[in-house]
Amino acid sequence: MGKIGLIIKREYLTRVRNRTFIIMTILGPLLIIGFYAALIFAYISQQDKPHTVCVVTDGEVDLTTEFKKYNIKRPNSNLKFVFPYNNYFDAKDHLADGEYESFLYLPYNSLTHPSGIKLVYEERPSTTVKLIIDALVNKMMEDFQLESMGINEALKDSIKDIHKSYSVKSMHVRDVDTNKAKDAEGLRLARQGLSYMFGIMIYMFILLYGVQVFRGVMEEKTNRIVEVVISSVKPFQLMLGKIIGIALVGLTQFVILITFTTAVISILTIAFAPTMMQQIQSGNMDAQLSMGGVEMGGILSNLSQINIPFMVFIFLFYFIFGYLLYASLFAAVGSAVDSEADSQQFMLPITMPLIFSFAMSFYVANDPNGPLATILSFIPFTAPIIMPVRISVWDQAILWQLVLSMVIQMISVWVVVKMAAKIYRTGILMYGKKPSYKELFKWLRYKN
Repeated sequence: MGKIGLIIKREYLTRVRNRTFIIMTILGPLLIIGFYAALIFAYISQQDKPHTVCVVTDGEVDLTTEFKKYNIKRPNSNLKFVFPYNNYFDAKDHLADGEYESFLYLPYNSLTHPSGIKLVYEERPSTTVKLIIDALVNKMMEDFQLESMGINEALKDSIKDIHKSYSVKSMHVRDVDTNKAKDAEGLRLARQGLSYMFGIMIYMFILLYGVQVFRGVMEEKTNRIVEVVISSVKPFQLMLGKIIGIALVGLTQFVILITFTTAVISILTIAFAPTMMQQIQSGNMDAQLSMGGVEMGGILSNLSQINIPFMVFIFLFYFIFGYLLYASLFAAVGSAVDSEADSQQFMLPITMPLIFSFAMSFYVANDPNGPLATILSFIPFTAPIIMPVRISVWDQAILWQLVLSMVIQMISVWVVVKMAAKIYRTGILMYGKKPSYKELFKWLRYKN
């Protein structure tokens, strides 16, 4: 094993055996799983909770038709409507008896003064209950308004057809005349979700482990440990070994996090799937199952159409080379300063491109083939986040752009590592002097 290998091994084992690493590696998945389990449990328990609504109307006109239809159409629903009283005060007085959890008051002038409609409760009903009640009230109001205009049942059904929501199917031109022609909206949303996840993960890992490189270099310098180590290895070998060692720590933590979390979340999902299917069949989850007119079930099924191995390869490539690029700069800054206070003037220019590309990733996900997205995917400091996002949402990847971006990224990493090594070899043994940009450029011109 060469000297760089020994340094990588030392950095890796030292950090992996660290108590903080072990705790965070175990605690991280547990926190994510706990959060996920709490959401499922809260959602299922809320949905399973029966809720009875007493519908009260004090006018001569019967306003309860839609609520009675709901009971007939969905007999297994946990939401029920009852009609024991036709007086507001009677319903209010018997609310505490436990026969119903809330009552809906429809005054005689509801059609002309809808602001008088009230849902009265002691314990707030769920959002799903409120959405269903709102939908039924709106349908009731619409029916009575049509009747007041003298519109018969046949015309009423025709008018209701006008209010149907229509969804335009979008598909790639290569699929339009084939059996593969399907609505691509669910696939687009699934890809966008994947792109956001990739952008967030690459941003967090590059920033998190890049800062670890910076602090590790600075601590070794301030503790004078580097003076002993540098007598046996070259500064470039020391810097590269530290960067790669910390990268392997990050990859280890990432693999453990994803594997453990995915396994447990899959088990939880399978365990709760029957209960969720019962809620879907009973009609209690209608409001949550659509997003902008797109069925969530369709979005989930479209995940299987994404080339996951290819996406993982793209993620790993840009994570590794993006990390090497930024970690080299962090190492150069760490070697040049004696304290974190002195590093502020250098940290901002390094972190700003990373923050900017993360912010722009949401724009790129909506317009992956735009000129701005294309330009940012070729810039080495923004490509590690922008290009994986573009690849995630592309209907058909433009291969030459991807290859060119990868080549530019690899060349840029090589150039930046060489430049950072020149700063590192001088700054690591420089004490008691606050460096400036002018000083750093001078170090870049030093000969070996």
